[in-house]
Amino acid sequence: MNEFETYFQQLIINEEGGIRFYSFDSKKFSNTGVALKKSMPVFYNPIQEFNRSITLIAYKVFQEITKDDEKFKSLKICDSMAASGIRTIRLLSFLHKPIQIIANDLNPLALRIIKKNIELNSKLVSENDIELSNKDARFLFEELSNYKKYQNIIDIDPFGTPNIFIESALRSVNLKGLIGITATDTAVLFGVRSSACIRKYGIKSLRSTFLKEVGLRILFYYIANRAHPHMNYIEPMLSFSSDHYIRVFVRIHKGKLGVDQNLKNSGYIFWCPKCDWRSSIGMDLSSASFSCPLCQSKLHYGGPMWIGSLNNSEFIKKSIKTLEISGETTIPSKKRILKLLNLLSYENDFQPGYYNIHKICDSLDICVPKTEKIINEIQELGYRAVRTHFDPHAIKTDISIDDLKQILIKFHNFQNKIKTI
Repeated sequence: MNEFETYFQQLIINEEGGIRFYSFDSKKFSNTGVALKKSMPVFYNPIQEFNRSITLIAYKVFQEITKDDEKFKSLKICDSMAASGIRTIRLLSFLHKPIQIIANDLNPLALRIIKKNIELNSKLVSENDIELSNKDARFLFEELSNYKKYQNIIDIDPFGTPNIFIESALRSVNLKGLIGITATDTAVLFGVRSSACIRKYGIKSLRSTFLKEVGLRILFYYIANRAHPHMNYIEPMLSFSSDHYIRVFVRIHKGKLGVDQNLKNSGYIFWCPKCDWRSSIGMDLSSASFSCPLCQSKLHYGGPMWIGSLNNSEFIKKSIKTLEISGETTIPSKKRILKLLNLLSYENDFQPGYYNIHKICDSLDICVPKTEKIINEIQELGYRAVRTHFDPHAIKTDISIDDLKQILIKFHNFQNKIKTI
């Protein structure tokens, strides 16, 4: 019995999105039921179904908006870290034909399992639609670039940081193409490990009350910064933070004007840890003040990072429409994804940062009002306010932090007055 046969005996049949496939039992490689051990021979995390399902929606929308471009008539996708192949097979069964997918993984066992899964789903997918590859993703990207086999979509979904894969991926994607990138090194991007962020991304992180958003902004800037030397620029299409990872989808374009616009959308975020004031400025720090204008405390700052929009509003609208006509068998997390996309559509046009109402109330030693009441009060005063996907206890608003605190204190005093009656 060879080495692969020993592993094959450990496989079980799972189902995701109406697709049956072989994988290792995730329960045997997890202490908590969520975080998987690196000892898992070929990675499969059922929790990431949400991520994979959003990816299906995003790539289908991209296919729709590029259908009239000759370059994208036959969609070429590189699933650079395919693992069990479930994302590849789900894409092939969900997207419009013709499609050609490169299913790549550095682990030779993963390639054997992908073959088994193709055979298991022979009625849905054809071997002719999938090119198997057993390479380091960076070498594969360089090869695709060198032989001008540019891909329309590149998917990067590593265990940890994506930083080492991004520059070579940018060279192997078609102009106007799309790159989907997952990052699970959230402790680094969120500012918990600030020195590691400087080492890995060359960016000063900012551990703040809105750290999840900061993580997305750091990753976007890093991608843009790697694109600019090639006179390419990025267009954020969709991005979100969920569980213990962040996910971004960016289109890549060429042109000096676009690069200049990217630079206008880059800069630094300042935050006061004492009063929660925040602001952003461009790349020039020469006129920046490091003292809080409200309480005169020393400001913390991070950057450079992306300070522009995190999502494309039209792309989000089309994603919602595509999701609504998709079945729950194909997209198991349909309801959860719809909730996310709606929140993304509401929160897209605000300045960087969100306010965690619970933390603000805790700092003021007051009770926490209902979020909807806060939002309504802010809107009645003529400001904008919405919930955010980043934190169920947070809102995005253009009202000042001082005025927001006054609203919260007003609710608290009113509640106390009722209790004394």
